Amino acid sequence: MTHPSPRHKHRFIVLDSFRGLCALSVVVFHLHLWQGFSEWDFFRSAGLMVEFFFTLSGFVLAYRYQQEAMNGRGFARYMVSRFFRIYPLHLVMLLLFTVLLLLQVGHNAWAMTGQWLYQIVLLQAWLPTADPFAFNGPAWSISVEFYLYVLFGLILWASGRFQRWAFALVLLGCSACVYLQADFVGSGGFRGITCFFLGALAYHGFDVIHRWYIGRVLGSVIEVLLLIALYVVITAQYPMKSFFAAWAFAVAIIGFAFESGMISRVLRQAWWVNLGKWSFSIYLTHYAVVHLIQAGFETFLSQWLRVGNGLVYLSSGSAWGDNLIGLAILALVLWLSRWSYHAIELRGIRWGKQVLARA
Repeated sequence: MTHPSPRHKHRFIVLDSFRGLCALSVVVFHLHLWQGFSEWDFFRSAGLMVEFFFTLSGFVLAYRYQQEAMNGRGFARYMVSRFFRIYPLHLVMLLLFTVLLLLQVGHNAWAMTGQWLYQIVLLQAWLPTADPFAFNGPAWSISVEFYLYVLFGLILWASGRFQRWAFALVLLGCSACVYLQADFVGSGGFRGITCFFLGALAYHGFDVIHRWYIGRVLGSVIEVLLLIALYVVITAQYPMKSFFAAWAFAVAIIGFAFESGMISRVLRQAWWVNLGKWSFSIYLTHYAVVHLIQAGFETFLSQWLRVGNGLVYLSSGSAWGDNLIGLAILALVLWLSRWSYHAIELRGIRWGKQVLARA
């Protein structure tokens, strides 16, 4: 099939579904079940899904804003839109973790004031004096992403119709840093910049080839091969894994953007689409769920906890029990994420639209 022109309003539904699956994988990554599915190689490597999120964000935003004039007013409207998309849920979770930490016995409220200020302005992943994991651990990537939005908007504003060359220049600079083994290539900020602008450049590549005809059979073969390749890329161990995995993610994003195979057909079903809608909530709320459940086990079922490899595992005494606990936690995360999507995320988006309507 030929894909609808990306120059028209279009939602990449399959890529959204992938975002949901990746968010759920991050939840499992943060679970530690002694004899459970959380210890499978894929889930032990699922921290790499953050690279996928950055790459997909670059792809989607390049599509969304390629035709819009990014002058001073356009930049302001763009930043208002992005702010209200991510900040309300971040703020709610930050306040929740603040309360949880204040209730923790022996925790010094004054000691966390400085770190709290970093979190409130989303600088926890950028400054050397900040602890990105002091409160809601996964929010470090939201810190990175927010300022990537700023950088992306400024580049669009400055580069005009030469935006793809600007993206390529950023990516070339990042590649040179990796080649030279600069000290900061493992930092969250560098990972975000590399993946985001690789994704933005990948969109421009897709824009060139989106009219290619890919039938259902060929599309299905391509999608299966892409999934196999992604599994290998995610689970294998090799130098500069973040950098090279981002390239694999970019190729996969282009491939699944065509939505031409049977896997895409499955991922267009309502349940997977909803998973994609809830993905941001899944990602930002799950850490609190895991934290509270572990605290509950420590208080009431400490005999179900085991320590190994420097980690605390949940252990019911059987693989069946561990897996059931894991599935119950995932179900709870999904229920909470569905609620927070409607109660917080959509409300924040409406607030942003109201601000823009008055501007």
